Amino acid sequence: MKFMCGRKHKYGLNCQAVCDVRGRFLDMSIICGGASSDLVAFEGSDLKKLLDDGILARNLCLFGDNAYINSQYMVTPYPNTSGGARDNYNYFHSQLRIRIECAFGMFVQRWGMPRTAIPCKVSVPKTISLVLALAKLHNFCIDEAEVIPANLLSQDEQNITGNRNGSVPLVANPIIAEMINDNTTTPRDLMGGGEHFDDAPRHYRRPLHNDALSSRLCNHVESTFKTRPRRREP
Repeated sequence: MKFMCGRKHKYGLNCQAVCDVRGRFLDMSIICGGASSDLVAFEGSDLKKLLDDGILARNLCLFGDNAYINSQYMVTPYPNTSGGARDNYNYFHSQLRIRIECAFGMFVQRWGMPRTAIPCKVSVPKTISLVLALAKLHNFCIDEAEVIPANLLSQDEQNITGNRNGSVPLVANPIIAEMINDNTTTPRDLMGGGEHFDDAPRHYRRPLHNDALSSRLCNHVESTFKTRPRRREP
């Protein structure tokens, strides 16, 4: 297992997760090091095996970014679009996909530990168990409609940013604010490290590829005359 993420220049683990519209984690998998691509990490997950066995109900699918590939249960955006039905489809796709960024933003805001370096004396299995446990507590807090007081957040932020081993900042994402009117900040430095195919060459990806579902959804966007909203003038 290789832990050094070349894109982020950090040691870590590749965390794969699925969430709902409220930011609750429906599945979380940590089985690969930070050097792994998202596609390889997903292919090795238990969720992938369940999806292959047909766990999803009819007319349901997952929305992923271009670190993944289109399949019978996963749809990704169309690359290099500039107008037309595919661009409109990409807009609504992004509105759904962006929820996972919000979920991770809420997650690390509620539990600051993932924003700092885990001590070396804590083993990898214990680190994985810690993150999975925090994810379950995260879901519990959402179910209970728990709200974090602002003064506690500011105290935690001082403790986190003052950590002698460094910390990862939470930054505002204007795309999230514009698309879903949400001001959730996200740990950008921890996200997107697996957006590459260095360990998944074309001959590996080709048998997995299936555009039928994404084409059907794009046709639905076009047939129902849904369009990307015009940008508001500043």
